[in-house]
Amino acid sequence: MARQGIIKGMPINLSSAPATCDHCILGKQMKSHVPKMHEGHQATKRLERVFVNLCGPMPCVSKYGHLYSMNIIDDFSSYVWSLPLKSKSEAINVLCAWHCTVENQTREKLKIVITNNGKLVSKTTTAWCALHGIDHQVTAPHTSAQNGWAEQLHRTVLGKAHAM
Repeated sequence: MARQGIIKGMPINLSSAPATCDHCILGKQMKSHVPKMHEGHQATKRLERVFVNLCGPMPCVSKYGHLYSMNIIDDFSSYVWSLPLKSKSEAINVLCAWHCTVENQTREKLKIVITNNGKLVSKTTTAWCALHGIDHQVTAPHTSAQNGWAEQLHRTVLGKAHAM
């Protein structure tokens, strides 16, 4: 529109490159590529297979004192729950509460939980999974790309938050 002279009363200089926003550039940077591949079977109904990953600590504390978030992605519907945490140690308690709520709301049973080989791997988690008949699968150590859905979600959400 500026080149064709359609805009009147607003001078636009097209001889120089547009200004860049440093915050937008930093918000869109990423460490490494997470491959977009889906290994194993695709879930055929809700809660058949969910991916869980912890994110944080965030650079600033939320209004209610939360520094971390636990993101849960349903493999069938791609629905995302982002649950705030004050510390990583409360992750299993929040996951148990989420489990009861979501099974009650959907009337579906949680079958497989896939997590990184990190904070959610504990005796408490193992006992909780055994009690409810949930298959807890973990990724190989230091291979976050195996939990690619959750990692891609982190990159998307945090990229938008950093840009803001």
